[in-house]
Amino acid sequence: MEQPLVTVVVVSYNHSKFVKENLDSIKNQTYSNIQLIVGDDASPDNSADVIDQWLTENNYSAEKNIHTKNTGLATMLNECVALAKGKYIKLIAADDFLHPEAIEKSVSKLESLGDSYGMVFTHTHTINNDSQIMEDMADYDALGNIDPYVFRKELIKGNRIAALTVLQRTDVLRETGAYDSRLTVEDYYRWLKINENYLTAYVPEKLAYYRLHPENISKVKEEKIQIETILLQMMFDKEGVARERINGQTQKFYLTGKTLSPEYRLVYSKYPFHIKRLSFALNKRLPVLLYKLLNKMI
Repeated sequence: MEQPLVTVVVVSYNHSKFVKENLDSIKNQTYSNIQLIVGDDASPDNSADVIDQWLTENNYSAEKNIHTKNTGLATMLNECVALAKGKYIKLIAADDFLHPEAIEKSVSKLESLGDSYGMVFTHTHTINNDSQIMEDMADYDALGNIDPYVFRKELIKGNRIAALTVLQRTDVLRETGAYDSRLTVEDYYRWLKINENYLTAYVPEKLAYYRLHPENISKVKEEKIQIETILLQMMFDKEGVARERINGQTQKFYLTGKTLSPEYRLVYSKYPFHIKRLSFALNKRLPVLLYKLLNKMI
């Protein structure tokens, strides 16, 4: 098989403990035509030193994007993507790593399918901080190994893709715009934008290792992710495939007193499948008790 150039972008922030394992997994790929870009966003630990040491010891060529001031993940990714020369691109956090055949099998899949496909993803192992395999986070075979046209609709209902497993066409990534620092669920936003114009392929093999850290996500961040996810689903759901989830979650947000931005309320009012009385209550900021009373009267 001809080997088109693949750009692998490794992004690090306080990953000094794990980045060697990540870089080893890239060096050990069965696929050889790789452009490696390594970025570190001013980690306060010695991640940048560990990266330099590994590159020197392994005599491995890479373009480096090492920040002296923290700018956030979106800026780091945009800078690294601008350096990409490959036909395909993989973005991976430095605490995760790849199966040796990850790139070869992903490229082979996309090359066999043609330009109607924008990306491919795979199943993944879940590991702990000691790189021991844990119980799977999700059954990605059930989520991904379905008809690609069915998958397009299912993706609008919820994120079915593990980001570290994805290989994208570089031109498609650039076509869908820069990474947005305002979003917590930027990956899902990216998949939905690609999903509008391209199909997504799936390889039913565990070709990556996702590190699940013991720290729990904060409640504030979890709520932000929930609200952003529904907002994105409203923006991309043109056929009402996610109407039950969107309406149910929006009503739950309202009844539990979640703070919904003016943008959210506006997007919900324009969502073709919204509940009219709920949209009215949101935009008029009716007290919950009054909304419940209206529901009983209708």
